[in-house]
Amino acid sequence: MRTKEGAHQKRMLIYGEWVEEEVLAPVPHCQYVLTVPKVLRGAFHQRHRLGELCRIVGRLLSEAYREADPDGQPGFILFVQTFGDLVTFHPHIHALVTDGVFRPDGVFRVLPPVPAELLEQQLRRSVLEMLLADEAIDEDLVTKLLSWQHSGFSVDNQARIEAADAQGRQPLARYIIRAPFSLGKTEYQATPGVIVYRSKQHATLKRNFQIMPGANWLEMLLQHVPDKGEHLVRYYGWYSNRARGKRKAEVADTETPALPEGVPEQVDPEASRAARAAWARLIKQVYEADPLVCPHCGGEMRFLSVIEEPPVVERILRHLGLWDPHPPSQGPPEDDHWPVNGQIPLTYEPLPAIA
Repeated sequence: MRTKEGAHQKRMLIYGEWVEEEVLAPVPHCQYVLTVPKVLRGAFHQRHRLGELCRIVGRLLSEAYREADPDGQPGFILFVQTFGDLVTFHPHIHALVTDGVFRPDGVFRVLPPVPAELLEQQLRRSVLEMLLADEAIDEDLVTKLLSWQHSGFSVDNQARIEAADAQGRQPLARYIIRAPFSLGKTEYQATPGVIVYRSKQHATLKRNFQIMPGANWLEMLLQHVPDKGEHLVRYYGWYSNRARGKRKAEVADTETPALPEGVPEQVDPEASRAARAAWARLIKQVYEADPLVCPHCGGEMRFLSVIEEPPVVERILRHLGLWDPHPPSQGPPEDDHWPVNGQIPLTYEPLPAIA
C-alpha cells in the first residue's frame, strides 16, 4: 500500500513538471476555486453533471476575458475534485488561469482578475439552469436558492503566482491532482474493525477525523471513482490541446530540419542523460533515496544496460537466490477471516438525486 502511495506521489511530481514544461507559459497565474452549495452536491453523484459543471466554468471564464479583450485568449486548466479534507463528497472545480490573455501575435497582456462576485452570480444561475433542465431539481428549489442572500455558491481567486515563480506553479498543479485520501492519515484498528482517518478540521463536521467500519469507508471512497472515460482535467483556450498542437506544428515547420533519407534516427546522448537525471530526481523526491548513489560505498552509479531477455533475467535472479517463477497470489479473504464490522455480504443501494 505504501508503494502505491509512493507511485501516486511520483505521478504527481511528473505531472507538475510536465505541465510546467509543456503547457503553462511563464506568465502570471491565478487559482480559482468554484464550489456549489451543500443542498445541490448530491445531484453530482450523477457524474456526467461534473462535466457540465466544467463546461459552465470554462464558458464563464472565457466570456469574462473576452469582455476585457475581444481579441485576446486566456489559457486555463480545470481540475474536477469531489472530496474534502475528510473524504466527504464535495464536488468543486479548481482552475489554474492566466492573469491575462494572449494576443494573436503571441504577446501576453496582463489583465485584472475576474471579480469573484460576478463569477459567483453567473455560476449560480448557470448551474441552476443546468440542473433544472436535467430534472435534478424543481422550480421551487430554484426560486428558493435565488432568493437566498448567501447562495452557497462560492468563488475564491486569492491565490496568485508570479510570472517567474515556476516553483509555485508546479506544487499547485500537483496539489490539484492529488488523491482523495492519504494512506499516511489512515489507520485500521483490527479489534473494533474500524478505519480511523485524521486530517484537517472540517468546517461543517467540526472535527478533524473520521471513524467508521471498513465497508462504510470503502463506500465513501467509491464516491470519488470516476466513470469510464470521464475526464477530470480539461485544457482550455491558449492551453487547449488543439492550440498547443498548432503552435508545436508551426515551430516544427520553421525550426526543425528533416533528416536526410537513409540516415537512421539516433538517440541524442545529451537528451538521454538529461532524461535519466530527471527520473532520478523524481525518485529521490518520492522515496527519499538517490537511485544513482551506491548504498554500499556511496559512490555514484551509472546506467549500463537494460536486460530484457528472460533466460538472462532468470539466471541472474537464481544466482541471487531471488528466482520465484510462481509468486503467491493474494486472493480475497476467507469469510472467517473478514474483519469485524466488515458487513459481508455487501449490498448496493442507489444514491438519491439530492442528498
